[in-house]
Amino acid sequence: MNAGHLKIAVIAAALCWFSGMAGAGETAQTLAGTELKSEPFIDAGTVATLPAGSAVEIVKRQGGWMQVKSAGGDSGWLKMTGVKLGGSADAKGDSGLGTLWNVARSGRSGSTGVTVATGVRGLSPEDLKNAKPAPEAVKKLDSFAAAKKDAEAFAGKAALRRQTIDYIADAGSGNAASGGGRK
Repeated sequence: MNAGHLKIAVIAAALCWFSGMAGAGETAQTLAGTELKSEPFIDAGTVATLPAGSAVEIVKRQGGWMQVKSAGGDSGWLKMTGVKLGGSADAKGDSGLGTLWNVARSGRSGSTGVTVATGVRGLSPEDLKNAKPAPEAVKKLDSFAAAKKDAEAFAGKAALRRQTIDYIADAGSGNAASGGGRK
């Protein structure tokens, strides 16, 4: 291996090591009172309830969720939209690596005056191209279907009511799509 290849290998290894640490040790605070979940799912069990402004340390990120550890020692998962990344190098005694990582990752160094929209990506064209049928998954989904009577009972308990919504106008013609409303 020549010196050029060795240099590239060392840089690649350092980047892999650094990216694995991204988020680790980064601090944040909750924007509102929120439930700390045992897993990164909305229906997962609640580990603890954190009040607004609770300081947390980010351990890991997964999709739209962050695994965190609270100041009280509780560990669990929070939705990414429920936390504000916080702490400057001056205020927290931080080395500034978190800010450097944010610049490299997003092009932004701070959180003041910046509006952030967070989302979880859908399927890429490559995902669609490589998709394979999963009849067992469809059967499992079918098992979750509610009977019309059960759905109506649920809607009644939640004070939901039926609405008819017109289709959106076709962008090319300016006319509403034919077929009337949808129920």
